[in-house]
Amino acid sequence: MGFGESVATCFRRYATFRGRASRSEFWWFQLFGSLAWVVTVVVASALWLAAFEGAARPTEDPAINPDSVSWGPLTGAVGVLLLYTLVIGVPLLAVTSRRLHDVGMGAWWLGLLALGLGIVLLALAVVEGQRGANRFGPDPRIVRGVPAPA
Repeated sequence: MGFGESVATCFRRYATFRGRASRSEFWWFQLFGSLAWVVTVVVASALWLAAFEGAARPTEDPAINPDSVSWGPLTGAVGVLLLYTLVIGVPLLAVTSRRLHDVGMGAWWLGLLALGLGIVLLALAVVEGQRGANRFGPDPRIVRGVPAPA
Protein backbone atom coordinates (compact mmCIF):
# COMPACT_ATOMS: atom_id res chain seq x y z
CA MET A 1 0.00 0.00 0.00
CA GLY A 2 1.42 3.37 -1.00
CA PHE A 3 1.12 6.85 0.50
CA GLY A 4 -1.99 7.97 -1.39
CA GLU A 5 -3.81 4.69 -0.98
CA SER A 6 -3.06 4.67 2.75
CA VAL A 7 -4.37 8.21 3.25
CA ALA A 8 -7.50 7.43 1.23
CA THR A 9 -8.09 4.20 3.16
CA CYS A 10 -7.68 5.88 6.54
CA PHE A 11 -10.11 8.67 5.64
CA ARG A 12 -12.57 6.15 4.17
CA ARG A 13 -12.36 4.23 7.46
CA TYR A 14 -12.36 7.54 9.42
CA ALA A 15 -13.52 6.27 12.83
CA THR A 16 -13.43 2.53 12.22
CA PHE A 17 -11.71 0.94 15.19
CA ARG A 18 -12.53 -2.61 14.07
CA GLY A 19 -10.52 -4.75 11.73
CA ARG A 20 -6.82 -4.74 10.98
CA ALA A 21 -4.30 -2.42 9.32
CA SER A 22 -1.05 -3.36 7.65
CA ARG A 23 2.26 -1.78 8.62
CA SER A 24 2.37 0.21 5.38
CA GLU A 25 -1.12 1.62 5.95
CA PHE A 26 -0.18 2.66 9.48
CA TRP A 27 3.24 4.17 8.72
CA TRP A 28 2.18 6.06 5.59
CA PHE A 29 -0.71 7.62 7.49
CA GLN A 30 1.64 8.45 10.38
CA LEU A 31 3.83 10.32 7.86
CA PHE A 32 0.78 12.15 6.52
CA GLY A 33 -0.33 13.04 10.06
CA SER A 34 3.15 14.31 10.92
CA LEU A 35 3.32 16.50 7.82
CA ALA A 36 -0.14 17.85 8.56
CA TRP A 37 0.96 18.51 12.16
CA VAL A 38 3.91 20.63 10.98
CA VAL A 39 1.56 22.76 8.85
CA THR A 40 -0.92 23.00 11.74
CA VAL A 41 1.75 24.16 14.19
CA VAL A 42 3.06 26.80 11.78
CA VAL A 43 -0.45 28.21 11.14
CA ALA A 44 -1.48 28.07 14.83
CA SER A 45 1.79 29.70 15.92
CA ALA A 46 1.38 32.51 13.42
CA LEU A 47 -2.17 33.14 14.63
CA TRP A 48 -1.06 32.94 18.27
CA LEU A 49 1.70 35.49 17.72
CA ALA A 50 -0.67 37.76 15.80
CA ALA A 51 -3.05 37.71 18.77
CA PHE A 52 -0.44 39.34 21.02
CA GLU A 53 1.15 41.59 18.39
CA GLY A 54 -0.88 44.67 19.26
CA ALA A 55 -0.21 44.54 23.00
CA ALA A 56 0.44 47.98 24.48
CA ARG A 57 3.36 46.71 26.56
CA PRO A 58 5.03 43.33 26.15
CA THR A 59 4.91 42.82 29.90
CA GLU A 60 1.18 43.48 30.14
CA ASP A 61 -0.67 40.45 31.48
CA PRO A 62 -3.70 39.48 29.32
CA ALA A 63 -5.38 38.09 32.45
CA ILE A 64 -5.35 41.57 33.97
CA ASN A 65 -6.05 43.53 30.79
CA PRO A 66 -7.93 41.34 28.28
CA ASP A 67 -7.98 44.24 25.81
CA SER A 68 -4.27 43.67 25.17
CA VAL A 69 -5.13 40.49 23.22
CA SER A 70 -6.68 40.20 19.76
CA TRP A 71 -9.17 37.45 20.46
CA GLY A 72 -9.95 36.68 16.81
CA PRO A 73 -6.51 35.29 15.93
CA LEU A 74 -6.28 33.56 19.31
CA THR A 75 -9.60 31.83 18.70
CA GLY A 76 -8.39 30.95 15.20
CA ALA A 77 -5.26 29.30 16.62
CA VAL A 78 -7.34 27.15 18.95
CA GLY A 79 -9.72 26.39 16.07
CA VAL A 80 -6.86 25.20 13.85
CA LEU A 81 -5.66 22.83 16.58
CA LEU A 82 -9.19 21.52 17.12
CA LEU A 83 -9.64 21.03 13.37
CA TYR A 84 -6.44 18.96 13.23
CA THR A 85 -7.68 16.83 16.12
CA LEU A 86 -10.98 16.12 14.40
CA VAL A 87 -9.72 15.69 10.84
CA ILE A 88 -6.42 13.89 11.44
CA GLY A 89 -6.41 12.80 15.10
CA VAL A 90 -9.47 10.56 14.95
CA PRO A 91 -8.25 8.54 11.92
CA LEU A 92 -4.79 8.33 13.53
CA LEU A 93 -6.32 6.72 16.61
CA ALA A 94 -8.44 4.43 14.43
CA VAL A 95 -5.52 3.21 12.30
CA THR A 96 -3.43 2.72 15.44
CA SER A 97 -6.23 0.61 16.89
CA ARG A 98 -6.42 -1.46 13.72
CA ARG A 99 -2.63 -1.85 13.71
CA LEU A 100 -2.74 -3.15 17.28
CA HIS A 101 -5.40 -5.61 16.15
CA ASP A 102 -3.08 -6.83 13.40
CA VAL A 103 -0.47 -7.85 15.98
CA GLY A 104 -3.19 -9.52 18.07
CA MET A 105 -3.62 -6.84 20.76
CA GLY A 106 -6.78 -5.05 21.83
CA ALA A 107 -7.41 -1.34 21.28
CA TRP A 108 -7.38 -0.73 25.04
CA TRP A 109 -3.58 -0.45 24.60
CA LEU A 110 -4.35 3.05 23.24
CA GLY A 111 -4.64 3.98 26.93
CA LEU A 112 -0.83 4.14 26.94
CA LEU A 113 -1.20 7.47 25.13
CA ALA A 114 -2.83 8.96 28.23
CA LEU A 115 0.17 7.81 30.27
CA GLY A 116 2.64 9.42 27.86
CA LEU A 117 3.84 6.05 26.61
CA GLY A 118 3.00 6.45 22.92
CA ILE A 119 6.49 5.22 22.03
CA VAL A 120 5.38 1.74 23.11
CA LEU A 121 2.60 1.86 20.50
CA LEU A 122 5.10 2.89 17.84
CA ALA A 123 7.32 -0.03 18.81
CA LEU A 124 4.35 -2.41 18.59
CA ALA A 125 3.50 -1.00 15.15
CA VAL A 126 6.87 -2.21 13.86
CA VAL A 127 6.10 -5.83 14.75
CA GLU A 128 4.90 -7.98 11.86
CA GLY A 129 1.20 -8.74 12.03
CA GLN A 130 -0.20 -12.19 12.61
CA ARG A 131 -0.38 -14.30 9.47
CA GLY A 132 -3.87 -15.25 8.39
CA ALA A 133 -7.10 -14.30 10.12
CA ASN A 134 -7.16 -13.59 13.84
CA ARG A 135 -9.95 -12.66 16.25
CA PHE A 136 -10.00 -9.11 14.83
CA GLY A 137 -10.50 -10.04 11.17
CA PRO A 138 -8.78 -11.22 8.01
CA ASP A 139 -5.12 -10.59 7.23
CA PRO A 140 -4.84 -7.09 5.63
CA ARG A 141 -1.95 -8.28 3.45
CA ILE A 142 -4.22 -10.65 1.55
CA VAL A 143 -5.99 -8.84 -1.25
CA ARG A 144 -8.78 -10.67 -3.07
CA GLY A 145 -7.43 -14.04 -2.00
CA VAL A 146 -3.91 -13.39 -3.31
CA PRO A 147 -1.24 -13.13 -0.61
CA ALA A 148 1.07 -10.14 -0.80
CA PRO A 149 4.78 -10.79 -1.26
CA ALA A 150 6.59 -11.35 2.05
